[in-house]
Amino acid sequence: MCILLASSAHPKYSLILISNRDEFYERETQHTSLDQDGFVLCPIDLALNSDGTAKRGTWCGANKDGKIAVVLNLRHNGARQAGTCANPVFSRGSVPMRFLNDRSPFNEWNSFEKFAHKYPLIRNGDLNLFVGDCKNNKFTAMDSFGLSLPVLTAENPYLVISNDFIDSDNKWPKRQTAENLLRQLVTTSSNALEDQLIDQCLKLASNSECDENGDILKEQLTTNSIFIPPLAAQSDPNAGATLQCGKYYGTRSQIVILVSRSEPTMTFVERVLHDSDNDASAFSPAHPKQRVMFKMSLESDRNSGSFIN
Repeated sequence: MCILLASSAHPKYSLILISNRDEFYERETQHTSLDQDGFVLCPIDLALNSDGTAKRGTWCGANKDGKIAVVLNLRHNGARQAGTCANPVFSRGSVPMRFLNDRSPFNEWNSFEKFAHKYPLIRNGDLNLFVGDCKNNKFTAMDSFGLSLPVLTAENPYLVISNDFIDSDNKWPKRQTAENLLRQLVTTSSNALEDQLIDQCLKLASNSECDENGDILKEQLTTNSIFIPPLAAQSDPNAGATLQCGKYYGTRSQIVILVSRSEPTMTFVERVLHDSDNDASAFSPAHPKQRVMFKMSLESDRNSGSFIN
């Protein structure tokens, strides 16, 4: 079960974003890269549609306009009033991809109604969505049931979203743990260098729920732990992935995004832990499979952004 942590409270960074992707290791994925037009930066889900074509969606990405988007699966036991889609037409990953490829202003997308007018969310199954404009520091959280609210405001510069309802009064334990750790990270890292802050963010993203013997608590692990270690699919059939693919499920990729206050730049880091079942015992947060890093210029001219790998 994926998780997103974000804050606008850091003195050096107008945005700190941390994203864990929890998924089956065998689901084919392309690591973070630029699209062919050089406009969108994101990892790509290459799982196949029913017609054999690649989905080519993403769960977390940014573009040269300074827009940013993260989508998460939404699990729930009861329906709300707004419509849902029992048989999604498109994958959830198409939602942030559609937003990131669009060149229109953020204020044309910054509510459920506006977003759904351009790209109906209920066609994509139950989801939570975070979108924003990093140049103007405007951010919105929404879900496919019609919820829409501004986030990372001056009144509340912290946000944690997982796979429960964003506005739930009964948050999953991992969300409260994540918010506490995020507040602590922001408070204690005011003088940290960028590389140090990235490492601290990745350490937070790797926080795991263990008992006194160091054993992972299997029961309710996906609702309690920020980081999900390799789980054999048969041991947790309700892990929350869309479709079973291979043997192992868990946190396979971690992304950190930093937007500087002092200069118009965004740093985008992806730490890849696992790409296949064979990686389950070979790699870990202490020994990741790969790490890629990009820097993006966010100039005032929305067409002047550039990436440096």
